[in-house]
Amino acid sequence: MTKPQPVPDEPATSRMGGGADPDAQPKASPNTRPTVDPATAPDPRLAARVNELEQENARLRAALATACSGCDDLQTVTVRNEDLRIAFDALERSRAAHADSERRLRAILDSAVGHAILTLAPDGRVTSWNPGAVRILGWTEEEAQGRPVAFLFPPEDVVAGVPDSLRLRALAEGRIQEERAFRRRDGSEVWGALTILPLQGAEDGYLWILHDRSDERRMEEAIADARKRACDILDSIDEALVALDRDYRVIYQNRRAEQLDHLPLSAIRGRRLWEIWPQLAGSDLEALCRKTMTERVPTGIEKRLDGEDTTLWLEIRILPTAEGVGCFSRDITMRKRAEEEVRASHERTVMILESISDAFYAVDHDWRFTYINRKAERLWGRSRDTLLGRRIWEAFPNVLGSEAFEAQKQAVRDGRETTIEVKSPILGDWAEISMYPSPDGLSVYFRDITARRRAQQALMQAKESAEAADQAKGKFLAAASHDLRQPLQALLLFVDVLKPHVQGSQGANALMHLGRGLDALKELLDSLLDMSRLDAGVVQPNIENVPMVPLFDHIAASYRPVAAAKGLELHVLSCNAAARTDRTLLTRMVRNLVENALRYTERGRIDIECRQAGGRLLIEVRDTGIGIPPDHLERIWEEFHQVGNPERDRNRGLGLGLAIVRRLSQLLNHPVDVQSKPGQGTSFVIALPPGRAVERQLSPAEAAATTGHGRFAVVVDDDAIVLLGLETIFREWGYEVLVAGSAEKAVEALRRSGRRPDLVVADYRLREGRLGTDAVAGIRALFEEAGGPPVPGLILTGETGPECERDAAVLGLGIIHKPVTPRQLSHALGELLGLR
Repeated sequence: MTKPQPVPDEPATSRMGGGADPDAQPKASPNTRPTVDPATAPDPRLAARVNELEQENARLRAALATACSGCDDLQTVTVRNEDLRIAFDALERSRAAHADSERRLRAILDSAVGHAILTLAPDGRVTSWNPGAVRILGWTEEEAQGRPVAFLFPPEDVVAGVPDSLRLRALAEGRIQEERAFRRRDGSEVWGALTILPLQGAEDGYLWILHDRSDERRMEEAIADARKRACDILDSIDEALVALDRDYRVIYQNRRAEQLDHLPLSAIRGRRLWEIWPQLAGSDLEALCRKTMTERVPTGIEKRLDGEDTTLWLEIRILPTAEGVGCFSRDITMRKRAEEEVRASHERTVMILESISDAFYAVDHDWRFTYINRKAERLWGRSRDTLLGRRIWEAFPNVLGSEAFEAQKQAVRDGRETTIEVKSPILGDWAEISMYPSPDGLSVYFRDITARRRAQQALMQAKESAEAADQAKGKFLAAASHDLRQPLQALLLFVDVLKPHVQGSQGANALMHLGRGLDALKELLDSLLDMSRLDAGVVQPNIENVPMVPLFDHIAASYRPVAAAKGLELHVLSCNAAARTDRTLLTRMVRNLVENALRYTERGRIDIECRQAGGRLLIEVRDTGIGIPPDHLERIWEEFHQVGNPERDRNRGLGLGLAIVRRLSQLLNHPVDVQSKPGQGTSFVIALPPGRAVERQLSPAEAAATTGHGRFAVVVDDDAIVLLGLETIFREWGYEVLVAGSAEKAVEALRRSGRRPDLVVADYRLREGRLGTDAVAGIRALFEEAGGPPVPGLILTGETGPECERDAAVLGLGIIHKPVTPRQLSHALGELLGLR
């Protein structure tokens, strides 16, 4: 057996040993395996080949050990070792290529910042996380590594098990894609397009690629929203819209179009126009549509469509669009009907204008005749064919500068309807002209009213004569009442003065009858005075807040004794309210109604009541008297009309009380309603506007008006009898009295005495044109004190004109009209002294 020969140039250290050369390739050893960096693991086929070589090397070692007693077959070992070296070189190259591939893949993943790319373990935990994932989702790779992927999903998706279901679907389908919302690190949401791929098998995990589509989605949503708004706008317009492409196929129609054709968009989209509506083939509408499509110009038409039961008019406009054309249709049936109605109305108007009795013509804004009816032709004596289209002054030159033509121009400037009566410059007679401006010009109606004007002039003359007679009557009544009231005033005062001096029942009875006769005469004069003053229009109401309680107390005190004397019950029910009225005039209305009830009630009762209803204050006077027949309910307001008094019994008055109530009602605007049943009674109700309640306390001076207590009174009157009567009654009441027939005498006497009077009573009209108001002013000036109140004054007069009331108001004087009873005078004095 030969020794093995040494291998030439073999280094001192055998290749089988573990040499110290750091650059040398690792030696194979039967007991050791080459170490491989796990990060650069070799290809599995190379590893298998190395394993085979190691096994073969082990068998060779065993054979050598058995065959040559520990001597190696160096040549064989050398060959095998070289094979092993070559295998390790290939393995190293594979490992380098794998590392380079990993570096390139890592570079690709790191550069893909527009996508979040991550790998998951089979159980869903994150195993890798690229910079795109950091940018899109916000978590760093360290924060994401090893976490279950559920942290990327909204809580509701986690509860619904979405992450697990996605992994199962990826395994089942091999690849899945979908879009959904994902959660960012800051809590916001990102909309992403997700692709999931399983890696090799279930044991290798998954690859997730997430593309951020948030901006794209927002843009898509904005586009969808804009498209929806556009559709909403198109659906809201009153016109029907059908849009066609270049092949005349329907691409859109709005809701109004669906209402007209009764076809949903889904049923006609993509179909040609004449396939949907065969009747359009060869029609003028198809020709217009083709014209717009080819020439790109708008076209339009008004089309009448006749159905079985209805007729529809459409206004159709065809406009070029980028896709093709848009057909806009608007229902104009109502407009067409209105136009037909206008035409019919015009024909009716012409028929009416031709048949009316008034002459009529119309002019435009250039004053050219646009219409003339037959009546105008006949009045003018001119044919309308020769006038139409000509200016009015060209046809009738004399209208220029006339009152009638100036009125027409003014009506056009003001735009206001006007009617005048003038001398017609064309007809030469009186004409009533009515002018009606319009957007088209001016319409003029005119008629010859010469005969009517003559009749009106005759009526005017008759009216003026009647008014003159009425004024004469009023002046006569005023003068007669003024002349009669002077002696009557004295008689009334002296009757009251005589009462304490008449002895015996016979004298007292005669004095009583005298007083009643004088009261009746006073009532007559008062009524005549009231009527004359109301008819003359000199009564001016003084509107104020008037409380009802004092007024009702006064009425009750005045008429309860009268009612008791007739055996009647008088019930007065006041209310704590006030009215906006004239105190004196309202009192007169109520007194007249109460006196009317007393005259016509023989048994039963009389009720005077105040209440509020319907925002008004109502005063009712109700009796159980003879009542009023229905045919007399309007006549009772006439002068001197009386119900059931044909004999003119003076105990039932003169028939002027209700006439005065009616006039005062109209003056104060206090409506009076009457209801009555013959034999059962009558009710009068006055309606007043409510006012503000004003409490008024009776002053001690008013309560003690008829007990003078030594007060100093100055009385001025130019009638000796009246002056004597006033002096007597004042002295009976306990006053100290200074009487004078003129203002000068009163001032002179007071200057001598130096005593300041407590009140002044003066007649208004004195001799030599002097006035009682001047007398009061002179007396006040004589005793004028800085800051002190003026001397109270009362004007006692029979005047009916407004001058007296105006002059008294200037000085703040009370006023009372003659003749007055002592009771009325005492009441007036109480109010006068109560002002102090």
